[in-house]
Parts: sequence; C-alpha cells; structure tokens
Amino acid sequence: MLTVLGTTAFAWSVREHATVAQIAENHLSPKARKLISKYLDGRPMAYYASHADYYRKDMLVDVGFVREDGSRLVVFPHTFHVDRKLRAYRDVVKNDGKIFGNMLYHIDRLASNLKENHRAMNDSVRLTHLYLIIHGIGDMHCPMHMRFAEHNDEKYKSLGTYQVLFGKNKKWRKIGYHAMWDAHMVGPIHPWGYEDMARLFDIYNKREVARICEGDIFAWGGEVAKVAYPMREYGPNAKIDEIEYRRRYQQTAENLLAQAGYRLAKVLNEILK
Repeated sequence: MLTVLGTTAFAWSVREHATVAQIAENHLSPKARKLISKYLDGRPMAYYASHADYYRKDMLVDVGFVREDGSRLVVFPHTFHVDRKLRAYRDVVKNDGKIFGNMLYHIDRLASNLKENHRAMNDSVRLTHLYLIIHGIGDMHCPMHMRFAEHNDEKYKSLGTYQVLFGKNKKWRKIGYHAMWDAHMVGPIHPWGYEDMARLFDIYNKREVARICEGDIFAWGGEVAKVAYPMREYGPNAKIDEIEYRRRYQQTAENLLAQAGYRLAKVLNEILK
C-alpha cells in the first residue's frame, strides 16, 4: 500500500509535531503503549513525528483505484478539503471525476488497514502507516492545511499558499502565511523542548478529553475548519501585526496541538486494542 518517505511547506514545525506525539503517548493504553514501543524499536513517537515531512516524496499511499496514468499510488497529501458548509470531504474524487488530495481519507484508510493487519505487516509497511498517522493527525490540526470551497465545491482557496507581511513596530518582512504559523505562533513564546510543551498543553481533564475525542476524523476536520475559517481575512500581502495576531491566535494554536495529541491517542488505542 505504501513505501516510506521531503517537503517545501511544512505544517507545524518539528517541535510542534513532537509535542503532539508526546501528548498522545501520555494517553496511550498500556497495550497500545507496549505495541508502539515494539514497532518503533523503543523510540518515542516524537522521534518519528516529522518523518512524513522530511521524506515526503517517498511516502506513497494507494488512492484505492487505478488512475488514468495506470498507477494507484500518490504522494501522501498534507491538506484536506471542506465544502461550503465546512464539512470535510470523505473521498478523493470530485464530481467531475478528478482526483484531489485528501489527507483525512488516507489517514482513515491507513488506520483501518493497520488495525486489521498490523501484526502481519512487514516492518517497513507498518512503520510507514504509523509515520503517516502520527504526522497526519498533527497536520490536520494546523489551520494552514485547510482548503475551502469557493462559489461551488469545485473551486478551492487554500490557506497558507501565499505570502503576507508580518512584523511589529511597522517593521514588515515577507513570509509565507503557512511558515508564519509553523515558526512564529508557539515556538517564540515557549523557549522549551517538546516534552515541556506537552506538559504545558496537556491540561484537559478526562471529561474534556472524552468530549474532544467524540466523533471521527472527518468530524474533527470540520471542527478545525470552523477554527480556521476566520483566518481567511488575511489574504495575500496582508499586513499582520505579530503581537496582535499572536494575542488573537496563540491560545488557539496551543489548544489545537493538545486536541491533536488526544485524538492521535484515541486513534492508536483503537487500532492497537
């Protein structure tokens, strides 16, 4: 179904992805923790949390059918689409028959396949499934990985694909909207390692975690879309005041990292029962 794993536009930075993985590891069931440790050769999930970025061109997934070029494989997409009502798409084929990248579709298929076959898989295939699930659930909680429908379901506007002017005290620098979220939303405020950040953000009680984990990956995608939608007000070359923007969205970013960790743990616990 896949091979193993580079990218030009990362989602969360390495530390943010490691933070998601660490929060998830804190919430694994004993059985899932034991199997994950075995499958990852004793290394923490954080060690592999960004593999799907750094080895991106090698991370292939099966679209589930033979395409016009005769291939079934595509590079694992790091974005997903929502319709005009902010509902996440569940397929990879548009109404006109064209294929689009849908990370949620592939995460769902990977999770199902891993659940059914993880004990029988060879090490390489099993590891790649884990790499993509660990990384993908982190990515889907980054607002810059959202593609919104415009006018009709066939036209999409992507967050994070353009540049903005970002700065403070009227000193502006041109930076990708995506890169701004990666490197400037959480890291500059918290000068610690991923384990410290996991400890800072993993503050929800059991009832809150259970509520966060209700539904499936497509419902979670819709929730993230509702959070991301207001960020569309900052279009190409918009001037974004660093302090004001961070005041507005820093807590959102931290909440999304925690939610991603809890939901990743839920998915892995269900796979490795």
